[in-house]
Amino acid sequence: MRCIKYLLILSIFISACKKDDNNNQQIIYSEDFGSGMYILTEQGISFYNYLTTDSLRTVTNNIYQSVNNRNINQPKRLHIASDKAFIIGDQVYIANINTFANEGIIDIFSDPVDCKLIDSDRLYVVDRGDATLKIINIDTKEQSGHIETGNNSSPMSIEGSWYRVFIMNGGNDNFVDSSIISIDYFESGVVVNEFSGKLDVGYNPNSAAFSTDHLWVLCKGIYNEQSLVSNTESYIYKIAPWSNIINDNKKLSNIYNAENLTINDSRSRLFFSSTDGIYITDLTIYPILHIPQINSSFIRLNTEKINDSTSVEYLYTNDQNQIGKVLKYEAWTGDFVESIDLNSEVLDVSFY
Repeated sequence: MRCIKYLLILSIFISACKKDDNNNQQIIYSEDFGSGMYILTEQGISFYNYLTTDSLRTVTNNIYQSVNNRNINQPKRLHIASDKAFIIGDQVYIANINTFANEGIIDIFSDPVDCKLIDSDRLYVVDRGDATLKIINIDTKEQSGHIETGNNSSPMSIEGSWYRVFIMNGGNDNFVDSSIISIDYFESGVVVNEFSGKLDVGYNPNSAAFSTDHLWVLCKGIYNEQSLVSNTESYIYKIAPWSNIINDNKKLSNIYNAENLTINDSRSRLFFSSTDGIYITDLTIYPILHIPQINSSFIRLNTEKINDSTSVEYLYTNDQNQIGKVLKYEAWTGDFVESIDLNSEVLDVSFY
């Protein structure tokens, strides 16, 4: 009888150990993604394997939801750096780029709108809701500090290089802003998070791009579809970023609501959107309407090999009159190449 009791206790112990082992078992995710094109839509993240042959190129929709069994709420913007995808929504969602498995959700924001990975353990997140730049420790997924972007400011984008980032205070429908601020994240090789300057530029700066020696800032001006008489033309500012000095500015004559400034790989051509379509300009700023009659909310450039000896730079964008499509153009000529069909409205594109 005593032996039976011992056996019963032993069997219960073994059963409990097996149960604990199962509970602690690590999930192994398939590395189905990695290099390719990532498309943010209102439904989530889609993956397009554009690097394969034409006949095998497919779109896989809702990969974050499929892998993690949860949705991205209020998706806005996508940033890929190192081996991680940072998805800006109501929160900041972090995913492994190879498996798209969740690596953390940071939920301390009021209205996050943009972010930049500064180094292996620092993420800068622009929080428009409370006018701050929040510094996130990647390892702990917690806020380690913040820097205010100005009283009553409305920050909307971040651009950085070398040791300094710039925040564009882009205003909103009820408030006009004209400022950008700079923040240093390294000083003589030492990690810092320091406010380093403020510049007043044109109305509502919204995006920026670095050329070899300068920061170019696009200011949309005042634009209201319901009151065209009060609208003002857009401007581009040329800034010496390491001295925080404005070198030049140029009014974009008869161009309104300019947004989404980006630059090509050789740092010689700028692209931006407007009410007329997408413009291209060299660094002397004489813009030419490049892709007309398109209502774009983002512009992304990507250089792709078409054979062993030839690479072509392509421009990817959307048209809010063509819901559910990414449009691809030859960047230099503006010639249409193809459209990629998605399951809902396209918000952003990024490459890895």
